[in-house]
Amino acid sequence: MPDGCTAGAKIIGDRYYLLKNRDLIWGGFRDTIVFENDVFFVTGVNVGDGELSGASFGFNRSGLAACNTTVLVTPHKPYDILLERILRETETIADAFELIEKDLESGERYHWCNFVLASPTGVGAIEIGDGVAVLEQDPEIITRTNHHLILPTADILSNASLAEREAGGPLITSQRRRQEASKLLSEATSMMDMTQLLGTHKEGLGFESICRHLPSNPRMEPYRGETVYSYIAEVSGFDNDKLEFRINVAQGNPCTGIFKEFVINFDSPESKFTLMSNYP
Repeated sequence: MPDGCTAGAKIIGDRYYLLKNRDLIWGGFRDTIVFENDVFFVTGVNVGDGELSGASFGFNRSGLAACNTTVLVTPHKPYDILLERILRETETIADAFELIEKDLESGERYHWCNFVLASPTGVGAIEIGDGVAVLEQDPEIITRTNHHLILPTADILSNASLAEREAGGPLITSQRRRQEASKLLSEATSMMDMTQLLGTHKEGLGFESICRHLPSNPRMEPYRGETVYSYIAEVSGFDNDKLEFRINVAQGNPCTGIFKEFVINFDSPESKFTLMSNYP
């Protein structure tokens, strides 16, 4: 089940934020989470069979956080499988890119996508296409929606069917949404700014809108979907080498939903129990 998402990351002082709106065409969706000794993530879902598969958003004990966005649905594997491997097996953005390159060189193929990553030393985006991947890094800020900025895939995406794009929508609306998210993220300086960014609307509340709402007649736009969850990871403590992890989660549209904050302490059974018992 590919996401029609808006994602970004920004470093501010001794902390970073990773944020994502999860836009899906399935109604009544409920998240499933994994919280283990070295990793926390929200699971993905395989578009082929609807089964839980891999990771959609999360971070690990080393301080690497990552999430994904759909670019094109293909007959290959869900990219969430690859994102879970990154969270479990790598500690830096460079490590993550190396893992992906080696995996693609071995012959593995995935739905086309973007991975947005954050770490104490910088942020980045990995674009994945047909057996190829490219990395964009920045010391401070990065954004992605449902298209590639570096890989030359615009013509293919423009001619793709609605089913191949699913909740990603038309290329032009994804481009406009990323531009809006980039502008808002460049001005953001606090958690409140991040929540307001995810709740931002455009006229029509559809594919151009960061916070997406169902149309009045969903049958007329079956691939539009809506924002079903919003996530903001906050990792701080760079200066004293003791990282602190938090996640803010809102179920449903973030413009009206209430964000719940959870402290993620990988060494605390109580932290795990609280999150698993109260996750929305």
